[in-house]
Amino acid sequence: MQARLLDFFTNQCSLFLLNFNLAQKKFDADAIHDMRVAFKRIRAVYLLMERLFPEHFDMEEAEGVLKELFRLSGRMRDAQVQQTLLEVHETNLSTTFGEYNEYLKKTEKKSIKKFREYLHKSDAESELKKKQQHTGQLISTAEDEQIRQQIILFVHELMDTAHNMHTEQEKDENLHEIRRKLKQCHYLLSVFDPNDAGLPEINTRIKRLDKANDLLGAWHDHLVAMEMLDRFLDKVRQKDLPGMNRYTLLRENLAEERHLLHMKILKYLGEKLDF
Repeated sequence: MQARLLDFFTNQCSLFLLNFNLAQKKFDADAIHDMRVAFKRIRAVYLLMERLFPEHFDMEEAEGVLKELFRLSGRMRDAQVQQTLLEVHETNLSTTFGEYNEYLKKTEKKSIKKFREYLHKSDAESELKKKQQHTGQLISTAEDEQIRQQIILFVHELMDTAHNMHTEQEKDENLHEIRRKLKQCHYLLSVFDPNDAGLPEINTRIKRLDKANDLLGAWHDHLVAMEMLDRFLDKVRQKDLPGMNRYTLLRENLAEERHLLHMKILKYLGEKLDF
């Protein structure tokens, strides 16, 4: 178990650095996405380390400059995803939203500029390598059964927390946190051997978490779409924009799709994840 966790962590650090360098050169949407996924998986390991070594591991220090890098890259990612999503709605509605698309492109450029400015003030690559060495040393001192039991316990706690959020209040703000916790469960469970005799349903559980996270991701994209569209409309409302009813229709479609996804998520969580 120790070797599997160390391999998982090492691979995610390598993937982060690979895509981090690609993102700097081209600001490619796929590279930014893969960099962010690698960071989330690294963070899941950090959370586990915090449980295994509470006296020797500081979560805030471990995240360091990467936390701000993740936040800034999220703005780039949102602007890129929204341009792709807008193309889908243009096709579905048989119209165009040139003004809004231009706004999204400008938003992307601004976020790239801020990302670059932050890079000049920090050295994320060296920072991660230092944290990787420290974390790797800690993992090497942990016993297999200790790691195994802490992952299982942590996953149960995360699932219980997500379950309570679902039953107490089925609103958008809770889905944000449920999404985050289900991702952490998925990342930690993927450390296990898929043929682990002690966890006979692990493959099914991981596949269901994958599906839940896909639905939650699509819902989140539509939530962000409505927020960004509202900011755009606030800017142009006084400019007598031609064909303003197009944007009313777009917003209605986004709201309807978000609602349908919300309902699908609640149904899936109840049927497949015992929520």
